[in-house]
Amino acid sequence: RAFAAVPRHRCLRRFRYRADEYTLAPDTMPDEAVLDIVYANNSLITHTGRDGDPPSSSSAPSLMAKMLETLDLAPGHRVLEIGAGTGYNAALITHITGAPVTTIEAGAAAATSAADTIRALELADRVQVIHGDGYDGHPPNGPYDRIIATCGIAGIPPHWLDQLLVPDGLILAPLAHAGVHPILTARRDDHGDLVGRVVIWGDFMPAAGHLRPAELFHHDPAHDIPAARLRPAEGTDTEMTTEQYHDLWCYLGIRDPRITRAYPADPTFDPGHGACALVDPTDGAAWIHHDGTMTLTGADHLHDHLATLVTDWHHAGRPPATAWTVTLRHADTGAAGLLLPHHWTLTSG
Repeated sequence: RAFAAVPRHRCLRRFRYRADEYTLAPDTMPDEAVLDIVYANNSLITHTGRDGDPPSSSSAPSLMAKMLETLDLAPGHRVLEIGAGTGYNAALITHITGAPVTTIEAGAAAATSAADTIRALELADRVQVIHGDGYDGHPPNGPYDRIIATCGIAGIPPHWLDQLLVPDGLILAPLAHAGVHPILTARRDDHGDLVGRVVIWGDFMPAAGHLRPAELFHHDPAHDIPAARLRPAEGTDTEMTTEQYHDLWCYLGIRDPRITRAYPADPTFDPGHGACALVDPTDGAAWIHHDGTMTLTGADHLHDHLATLVTDWHHAGRPPATAWTVTLRHADTGAAGLLLPHHWTLTSG
């Protein structure tokens, strides 16, 4: 009902889809070809980052729906959203809850556009758009029943927990892991520890500022790997579905912190075959692909180690990503203290 009630095209002022850019006039119905793009299950780039603001996008509606269902919203729930984007998600949330939504956006232009959208949808009495990086949350409008992040973050700020109603409060966030951002739910357990559980595999544009400090990542997936001698290497030759490949990716990231998403500076490399890699800043990189084949640049021992980890996953029964939980503990990361993944546990599913 929420998706039927909130028109997505009214939340989009300018967007990029594939190689084309589109500009929509406010209060004007787009033509049929544009509507087909807007109302298909497409992720749409809304800010490229060329203006100095962080890049931003409107996620695929199917992913938005899965996240909102997982958030377990109920009438009256007060929600804090980190990453306003176009304002579309906040509008969906308040339609479901009938309650106030506070949404924070790091990009100045995106925040202004989202606020304009919320006013145009006549929701300004229930949705407040704030320009900021989201690290501190927004205490004046708390406490909140739910907190949702729609950008990739490195960890959970303790400030969010201070603003979350307990014991039923829930955080849903794409958490940095192995170069991507699988979506986790996070709650306090009976011992007071914050425990996350992988619920949806995904990837998101990274958050700006203190929510994703660059010093926590030895490889930025946006930076290509030098590929002086990119060559095929012996693999497992066991083809995997997309879901199984993500399950493997999650497992590899738990076993070795050097696992990441990576692309070599070589036009012959096809990212569609799978970009999960073991990257060593000194020795090179090794990739595992959907069909079980492997690619290598640099030292042979990287291939051998990655092949061993892949074999271990098979011997462990190919555990799915959603079978893992993780305890998040405080880590001092300079100006931004975050609760970061500390200990992973394989559960029954």
